[in-house]
Amino acid sequence: MQQQYILNRLPIGVVMLDRECRVVSYSGTAQAVFGESRIEESLGKTIQSAHPEHSRSKIDWLLEQSRSTGSSGCASMLINVPDTVLQLRVVELSDAQGPSGYCLIVYDVTELTSEPARRRPATEDTATRCLYKLPVSLQGRIALLDIDQVAFLHAQGHYTDVCAGGKHHFCGLSVAQLESRLPADRFVKVHRSYIVNLAHATAVCRRDDQLVLSIAGTCAHEIPVSRANATRLRGILGV
Repeated sequence: MQQQYILNRLPIGVVMLDRECRVVSYSGTAQAVFGESRIEESLGKTIQSAHPEHSRSKIDWLLEQSRSTGSSGCASMLINVPDTVLQLRVVELSDAQGPSGYCLIVYDVTELTSEPARRRPATEDTATRCLYKLPVSLQGRIALLDIDQVAFLHAQGHYTDVCAGGKHHFCGLSVAQLESRLPADRFVKVHRSYIVNLAHATAVCRRDDQLVLSIAGTCAHEIPVSRANATRLRGILGV
Protein backbone atom coordinates (compact mmCIF):
# COMPACT_ATOMS: atom_id res chain seq x y z
CA MET A 1 0.00 0.00 0.00
CA GLN A 2 2.83 2.38 0.90
CA GLN A 3 4.58 1.62 -2.42
CA GLN A 4 1.42 2.36 -4.38
CA TYR A 5 0.99 5.62 -2.44
CA ILE A 6 4.52 6.67 -3.35
CA LEU A 7 3.94 5.77 -7.00
CA ASN A 8 0.79 7.88 -7.09
CA ARG A 9 2.77 10.85 -5.78
CA LEU A 10 5.44 10.69 -8.47
CA PRO A 11 5.55 13.58 -10.96
CA ILE A 12 3.68 12.65 -14.13
CA GLY A 13 5.18 13.21 -17.55
CA VAL A 14 2.73 13.59 -20.43
CA VAL A 15 3.43 13.27 -24.16
CA MET A 16 0.69 13.84 -26.72
CA LEU A 17 0.82 11.91 -30.00
CA ASP A 18 -1.15 12.28 -33.20
CA ARG A 19 -2.82 9.37 -34.99
CA GLU A 20 0.47 8.45 -36.70
CA CYS A 21 2.19 8.30 -33.27
CA ARG A 22 4.17 11.50 -33.91
CA VAL A 23 5.03 13.67 -30.93
CA VAL A 24 3.01 16.91 -30.98
CA SER A 25 3.49 18.25 -27.42
CA TYR A 26 4.88 17.30 -24.02
CA SER A 27 4.99 18.40 -20.39
CA GLY A 28 8.00 19.68 -18.45
CA THR A 29 8.25 16.45 -16.48
CA ALA A 30 8.37 14.39 -19.67
CA GLN A 31 11.11 16.68 -20.90
CA ALA A 32 13.09 16.03 -17.71
CA VAL A 33 12.61 12.24 -17.93
CA PHE A 34 13.55 11.82 -21.58
CA GLY A 35 16.07 14.66 -21.75
CA GLU A 36 15.52 18.13 -23.15
CA SER A 37 17.38 17.68 -26.42
CA ARG A 38 15.99 14.21 -27.11
CA ILE A 39 12.34 15.14 -26.69
CA GLU A 40 12.70 18.42 -28.57
CA GLU A 41 14.23 16.52 -31.46
CA SER A 42 11.31 14.07 -31.37
CA LEU A 43 8.70 16.75 -32.19
CA GLY A 44 7.03 15.81 -35.44
CA LYS A 45 8.67 12.37 -35.35
CA THR A 46 7.28 9.05 -34.14
CA ILE A 47 7.52 8.25 -30.44
CA GLN A 48 9.54 5.14 -31.31
CA SER A 49 12.40 7.31 -32.52
CA ALA A 50 12.73 8.82 -29.01
CA HIS A 51 13.61 5.40 -27.52
CA PRO A 52 16.62 3.10 -27.90
CA GLU A 53 16.26 0.54 -30.66
CA HIS A 54 15.88 -2.36 -28.21
CA SER A 55 12.82 -0.64 -26.68
CA ARG A 56 10.97 0.21 -29.89
CA SER A 57 9.22 -3.13 -30.26
CA LYS A 58 7.86 -2.63 -26.75
CA ILE A 59 6.48 0.77 -27.69
CA ASP A 60 4.80 -0.80 -30.72
CA TRP A 61 3.25 -3.43 -28.45
CA LEU A 62 2.07 -0.79 -25.98
CA LEU A 63 0.39 1.27 -28.70
CA GLU A 64 -1.28 -1.83 -30.09
CA GLN A 65 -2.60 -2.71 -26.65
CA SER A 66 -4.01 0.78 -26.21
CA ARG A 67 -5.89 0.36 -29.50
CA SER A 68 -7.36 -2.86 -28.16
CA THR A 69 -8.61 -1.21 -24.98
CA GLY A 70 -9.71 1.97 -26.74
CA SER A 71 -10.59 5.15 -24.88
CA SER A 72 -12.22 3.10 -22.11
CA GLY A 73 -8.89 1.92 -20.70
CA CYS A 74 -5.13 2.20 -20.93
CA ALA A 75 -2.17 -0.05 -21.62
CA SER A 76 0.82 -0.11 -19.27
CA MET A 77 4.33 -1.52 -19.27
CA LEU A 78 7.91 -0.95 -18.17
CA ILE A 79 10.85 -0.07 -20.38
CA ASN A 80 14.53 0.18 -19.58
CA VAL A 81 16.65 3.00 -20.97
CA PRO A 82 20.28 3.37 -19.85
CA ASP A 83 20.26 3.52 -16.05
CA THR A 84 16.53 4.33 -15.90
CA VAL A 85 13.34 2.30 -15.42
CA LEU A 86 10.18 3.93 -16.77
CA GLN A 87 6.55 2.99 -16.42
CA LEU A 88 4.63 3.99 -19.55
CA ARG A 89 0.86 4.15 -19.80
CA VAL A 90 -0.94 4.90 -23.04
CA VAL A 91 -4.59 5.68 -23.74
CA GLU A 92 -6.08 6.14 -27.18
CA LEU A 93 -7.89 9.44 -27.73
CA SER A 94 -10.92 10.13 -29.93
CA ASP A 95 -12.79 13.09 -31.34
CA ALA A 96 -16.02 13.44 -33.34
CA GLN A 97 -14.39 11.72 -36.33
CA GLY A 98 -13.05 8.78 -34.33
CA PRO A 99 -9.57 7.90 -33.01
CA SER A 100 -7.39 11.02 -33.10
CA GLY A 101 -4.18 10.18 -31.25
CA TYR A 102 -2.69 9.01 -27.99
CA CYS A 103 -1.79 10.29 -24.56
CA LEU A 104 1.44 8.81 -23.19
CA ILE A 105 1.89 9.07 -19.42
CA VAL A 106 5.37 8.51 -17.99
CA TYR A 107 6.54 7.66 -14.46
CA ASP A 108 10.24 7.41 -13.62
CA VAL A 109 10.31 4.52 -11.09
CA THR A 110 14.09 4.17 -11.01
CA GLU A 111 14.45 5.41 -7.43
CA LEU A 112 11.69 3.06 -6.26
CA THR A 113 13.31 -0.02 -7.74
CA SER A 114 17.07 0.39 -7.77
CA GLU A 115 20.17 1.80 -6.14
CA PRO A 116 23.58 2.83 -7.56
CA ALA A 117 25.87 -0.12 -8.19
CA ARG A 118 29.02 -0.10 -6.07
CA ARG A 119 31.48 -1.86 -8.34
CA ARG A 120 29.99 -1.64 -11.82
CA PRO A 121 31.63 0.89 -14.17
CA ALA A 122 29.25 3.37 -15.74
CA THR A 123 29.02 3.38 -19.53
CA GLU A 124 26.51 4.86 -21.89
CA ASP A 125 25.10 1.47 -22.89
CA THR A 126 25.03 -0.42 -19.59
CA ALA A 127 22.91 0.06 -16.51
CA THR A 128 24.75 1.20 -13.39
CA ARG A 129 21.96 0.76 -10.86
CA CYS A 130 21.18 -2.47 -9.00
CA LEU A 131 17.56 -3.46 -8.48
CA TYR A 132 16.32 -3.90 -4.93
CA LYS A 133 12.70 -4.15 -6.07
CA LEU A 134 11.51 -5.95 -9.18
CA PRO A 135 8.81 -4.01 -11.05
CA VAL A 136 6.07 -6.19 -12.58
CA SER A 137 2.67 -5.48 -14.14
CA LEU A 138 -0.31 -6.35 -11.97
CA GLN A 139 -3.92 -5.49 -12.85
CA GLY A 140 -3.08 -2.30 -14.72
CA ARG A 141 -0.52 -1.02 -12.22
CA ILE A 142 3.12 -1.63 -11.35
CA ALA A 143 3.77 -3.87 -8.34
CA LEU A 144 7.20 -3.82 -6.70
CA LEU A 145 8.35 -7.29 -5.63
CA ASP A 146 11.04 -7.88 -3.03
CA ILE A 147 13.80 -9.60 -4.97
CA ASP A 148 14.25 -12.16 -2.17
CA GLN A 149 10.76 -13.47 -3.04
CA VAL A 150 11.73 -14.09 -6.66
CA ALA A 151 12.56 -17.75 -7.31
CA PHE A 152 13.46 -17.56 -10.99
CA LEU A 153 13.12 -15.54 -14.18
CA HIS A 154 12.17 -17.02 -17.53
CA ALA A 155 12.79 -15.15 -20.78
CA GLN A 156 9.74 -14.52 -22.96
CA GLY A 157 11.20 -12.72 -25.97
CA HIS A 158 11.76 -9.06 -25.04
CA TYR A 159 9.94 -9.60 -21.74
CA THR A 160 10.33 -11.77 -18.65
CA ASP A 161 8.11 -14.16 -16.72
CA VAL A 162 8.85 -13.70 -13.01
CA CYS A 163 7.97 -16.51 -10.59
CA ALA A 164 7.55 -15.27 -7.02
CA GLY A 165 5.36 -16.53 -4.21
CA GLY A 166 3.90 -19.25 -6.40
CA LYS A 167 2.62 -16.74 -8.97
CA HIS A 168 3.84 -15.74 -12.40
CA HIS A 169 4.19 -12.04 -13.17
CA PHE A 170 4.83 -10.09 -16.37
CA CYS A 171 7.92 -7.87 -16.38
CA GLY A 172 8.55 -5.51 -19.28
CA LEU A 173 12.33 -5.77 -18.91
CA SER A 174 14.29 -8.47 -20.70
CA VAL A 175 16.31 -11.19 -18.96
CA ALA A 176 19.51 -9.59 -20.29
CA GLN A 177 18.58 -6.24 -18.76
CA LEU A 178 17.63 -7.84 -15.45
CA GLU A 179 20.82 -9.90 -15.31
CA SER A 180 22.95 -6.75 -15.27
CA ARG A 181 20.89 -5.24 -12.43
CA LEU A 182 20.28 -8.12 -10.03
CA PRO A 183 22.75 -9.11 -7.25
CA ALA A 184 25.25 -11.45 -8.89
CA ASP A 185 25.89 -13.33 -5.64
CA ARG A 186 22.28 -14.58 -5.58
CA PHE A 187 20.91 -14.45 -9.11
CA VAL A 188 22.77 -16.68 -11.54
CA LYS A 189 22.10 -17.18 -15.23
CA VAL A 190 22.01 -20.95 -15.72
CA HIS A 191 20.55 -21.00 -19.22
CA ARG A 192 20.00 -18.45 -21.97
CA SER A 193 16.34 -18.36 -20.92
CA TYR A 194 16.65 -18.67 -17.13
CA ILE A 195 18.06 -16.75 -14.18
CA VAL A 196 17.74 -18.47 -10.80
CA ASN A 197 17.75 -17.10 -7.27
CA LEU A 198 20.02 -19.69 -5.67
CA ALA A 199 18.37 -19.09 -2.30
CA HIS A 200 15.37 -21.01 -3.70
CA ALA A 201 17.40 -23.88 -5.23
CA THR A 202 17.13 -27.17 -3.34
CA ALA A 203 18.84 -29.80 -5.50
CA VAL A 204 20.95 -30.34 -8.59
CA CYS A 205 20.99 -33.55 -10.59
CA ARG A 206 21.73 -34.92 -14.05
CA ARG A 207 18.86 -35.97 -16.26
CA ASP A 208 19.18 -37.14 -19.88
CA ASP A 209 22.80 -35.96 -19.93
CA GLN A 210 21.85 -32.47 -18.80
CA LEU A 211 22.26 -30.75 -15.45
CA VAL A 212 18.94 -29.75 -13.86
CA LEU A 213 18.43 -27.35 -10.96
CA SER A 214 15.39 -27.92 -8.73
CA ILE A 215 13.34 -25.10 -7.24
CA ALA A 216 11.09 -26.11 -4.34
CA GLY A 217 8.23 -24.43 -2.49
CA THR A 218 5.44 -22.48 -4.13
CA CYS A 219 7.53 -21.96 -7.29
CA ALA A 220 8.48 -25.64 -7.64
CA HIS A 221 10.16 -26.09 -11.00
CA GLU A 222 13.02 -27.96 -12.66
CA ILE A 223 15.29 -25.62 -14.59
CA PRO A 224 17.72 -26.81 -17.27
CA VAL A 225 21.36 -25.78 -16.96
CA SER A 226 23.16 -25.21 -20.25
CA ARG A 227 26.58 -26.76 -20.85
CA ALA A 228 28.08 -23.27 -21.07
CA ASN A 229 26.89 -22.45 -17.55
CA ALA A 230 27.28 -25.87 -15.89
CA THR A 231 30.93 -25.48 -14.84
CA ARG A 232 30.34 -22.07 -13.31
CA LEU A 233 27.26 -23.27 -11.44
CA ARG A 234 29.11 -26.31 -10.10
CA GLY A 235 31.83 -24.03 -8.83
CA ILE A 236 29.35 -21.75 -7.07
CA LEU A 237 27.53 -24.67 -5.45
CA GLY A 238 30.66 -26.71 -4.74
CA VAL A 239 29.33 -29.86 -6.39
